Amino acid sequence: MDHLIIYGDFNCPFSALASQRAIDLVDRARATVDWRAVEHDPAIPNGGVLVEGEVAAGFRQELDHVRSLLREGEPDVLRLPTRQVNTRRATVRYAGTPIEQRPGVRQALFAAHWSRGDAIDDDHVLDRIGAGTPNRSTAETWALDWRQADAVTVPVLVLPDGYRSRGLGALKRLAAMIG
Repeated sequence: MDHLIIYGDFNCPFSALASQRAIDLVDRARATVDWRAVEHDPAIPNGGVLVEGEVAAGFRQELDHVRSLLREGEPDVLRLPTRQVNTRRATVRYAGTPIEQRPGVRQALFAAHWSRGDAIDDDHVLDRIGAGTPNRSTAETWALDWRQADAVTVPVLVLPDGYRSRGLGALKRLAAMIG
């Protein structure tokens, strides 16, 4: 069974699809997955940005693109969020989540942001989801590893031989691995 590393941001609909595909791979015993959350756009202010105007148009375009990539049986659960959140807090809390709980917490974070519109930059929401205590060291290590790969996008899939597949290529590889 292959061991994969995937870097993704909770603010990215393409990362949400990669996360679902990672769950499918694990459920089918095709791979083990080490999901590493990264803050793709640290320029987003702490209070986030309202999703309106050009920001809303950009997200609609991304959501349409994600929908075009869905394979038969993959759920269409992503909705336009009300805010583009700064994911620093969610990333650091996810990094502090016990490893065995991370897959469930990861999916809960994506669902909270992309399906329910919850504020995943709020500690009360993160507590309800079951995110761990902040672990800045792990989050910083993940970010450094991601950046050292010249990554400017998410998701990034690291294959067992070290090859890194980025963005749409990563999604395509994950789909092919599912079969």
